[in-house]
Amino acid sequence: MDAILKGLAISPTVLLAQIVLFLALLFVMNAVFWKPVLGHLAQRDEHVAETYRTVERTQQEMETLRGEYLARLAQIEQEARTHIQQAIKEAQTERERLISEARTASDATLKSGIAAMEREKADALLALRPRLVGIAIDAASKALGSTTDQNALRQAIETNLTTAA
Repeated sequence: MDAILKGLAISPTVLLAQIVLFLALLFVMNAVFWKPVLGHLAQRDEHVAETYRTVERTQQEMETLRGEYLARLAQIEQEARTHIQQAIKEAQTERERLISEARTASDATLKSGIAAMEREKADALLALRPRLVGIAIDAASKALGSTTDQNALRQAIETNLTTAA
């Protein structure tokens, strides 16, 4: 081994001094540089992990709120449908009531009109009766001649008209 060390021109005392200095430098670097850097990296890792946990909690909270929002929206839609159906039902009931009232009023107006027409018809017949009797007497007098009794003929025609009506 001496031959190799001499061939490479490495002095064992220098090598030993370099090893001791390297270990001292390693110890100093570890105390001064590596521990603070590793501590900072560990804090950074913890901060990143906390940020991820916060993001996950926020996402879970968002999903919960979204679910509540959708449930509330569905409830509002159901309430709206219920109100609309109730309004339609009330409108149909009101429509049926109005139609019934209109039919009742229409029937009453129709009956009133029919009764008025019947009265007018009876009044017209009563108004035409004397004239009809007069025409019938004239026609019977002409057909039978002047020998017939006008009063008896009038009474017979009025009796026949009364029983026919």
